[in-house]
Amino acid sequence: MAVESPVVDSYFQQFCDYMKRDTRGVEIATYTISGVLFAVAYNKIRPLTRFGKPSDIPKHFIREQIPQYGRVQKIEPTIQSGPLLIVKHRPPLNLFFWSSKTLPVRVAGIDINANGYSWLQSVVVDRKVTFLPIQASSSKEFAECSVYFQELSSDRKWHRKVDVAQALLNLGFAKLTVPVPRGKIDSKDVFERKIQAYFRTLARSENTAKERRIGLWQQTLPPKLWPVKLWQNALDGLALRIMPKTHRLPELVR
Repeated sequence: MAVESPVVDSYFQQFCDYMKRDTRGVEIATYTISGVLFAVAYNKIRPLTRFGKPSDIPKHFIREQIPQYGRVQKIEPTIQSGPLLIVKHRPPLNLFFWSSKTLPVRVAGIDINANGYSWLQSVVVDRKVTFLPIQASSSKEFAECSVYFQELSSDRKWHRKVDVAQALLNLGFAKLTVPVPRGKIDSKDVFERKIQAYFRTLARSENTAKERRIGLWQQTLPPKLWPVKLWQNALDGLALRIMPKTHRLPELVR
């Protein structure tokens, strides 16, 4: 049987007696530790911060791909950057709901044409969106993000997640502007692997639009031979008839 040291017992008893006597010191130590832990937790999740400019987004939000939420108030056309989504960001604890801050968001990785701008105006404005910051622009005028929204059926029986960039590329309303590496992704950086895998998904959507010669690719690529085109149209029509509504792209509202 282990024998307890009288020296250890003595020190422990002295510590207990001190803690009983010096309640002010105990309170100060407790409040200090609690304050430090709260500051660390607040910086980690920013529960009250509403983002109004790209510099408001913490770097670890980008590295860890922490989803953010908001509503698209309007689409703002720009000459150099293309259409920007003006998003009213909603923090986890939306206590300052009267704030008028909005965050300019550019859909990452793509260049959107005029038809894409019309699609955004018709489909995305006034929708609740989820956006994942990928990087802040060098000019600090907008945040580059992947943007998603939930589409609900008219009978409210189903909904699905729509990637805005992927939808625009599938419709031929945008083209990819980032290099996509071929072969295996060798980067040891988890964030880089996620981003490269995402851009590869976008590249597949663009290739689909190119194969079908739709949107901007109708004029920029040579037409396919009529047997190939006829076969492709037949396959597309069959796929559209058998494809569940939950897998179809939102149409451009005319």
